Amino acid sequence: MTSSDAKELQNSRLTLFVMMNRLNGFFQDVAADSLGESLMKAGHGGAVAVWASSGMTTPDGQTLIDQEFCRQSSDRNATIGEAIRNAKAATGDRDIRRTWILLGDPAMHVK
Repeated sequence: MTSSDAKELQNSRLTLFVMMNRLNGFFQDVAADSLGESLMKAGHGGAVAVWASSGMTTPDGQTLIDQEFCRQSSDRNATIGEAIRNAKAATGDRDIRRTWILLGDPAMHVK
């Protein structure tokens, strides 16, 4: 999926995108939108929120927080922000905790 693909989405229900690889949340580039940003800006669909990496980190630490995020977000009482906080606590890698971000409202609940 590319940023161009994201702009063409026409889903009637906005989706939480969990992107389990690096740089899909790289919002620092002033010349281009990341895939996560493009999904959030899609005019006829796209994302209600995006959980993605904004930096280059090692896959082993990413796996830990992604697995924990999926486990935490299955709790219908938890907010996305709470799931992220708990997922980041699953790794001791400071770079991963700093670069994995949420584009969206942390107070939302996953449905």
